Amino acid sequence: MGLNRYDMNGVVFETGGDALLTRVGPLWEKLRAHHASCSAHFSGILAKRSFADRTSDILHHAHKVRVDLAVQGGRDIAYCICTLSSMAHGEVDSLYVESDYRGQSLGETLVRRGLAWMDENNATRRSISVVYGNEAVLSFYRRLGFYPRNIELDQLPPF
Repeated sequence: MGLNRYDMNGVVFETGGDALLTRVGPLWEKLRAHHASCSAHFSGILAKRSFADRTSDILHHAHKVRVDLAVQGGRDIAYCICTLSSMAHGEVDSLYVESDYRGQSLGETLVRRGLAWMDENNATRRSISVVYGNEAVLSFYRRLGFYPRNIELDQLPPF
């Protein structure tokens, strides 16, 4: 996927494939810290997770990757990573918007762009995982048509 640029209200949206993942790193680190602070049981594990590990997971499990970056004044201010599995399962893998830019529909715009990409690629299912403790985002995702389907539980180490 080549790099595509779209300008909307002074925010430039850059779209590409896995080559854009490296630019996501600094924003992902903020998301990781947020998730670690929200998690009641797994904060230590989340805090230790590296961006390299997360990127490796994405590239290993995804058949296709789409990265959308929102940029203002040359600064990356938000991103959305969407993936498509070989079985056509689309996933909003990761979304983050800098706190100063929240409430301006950037997150919704990024997710909707990813969902349109999933439609173009004939996704048969769309999902997103939300860290337990970060339930404040559920109303945002509900507005986009996402609802709880099941609850997955992990066992704390040591096993």
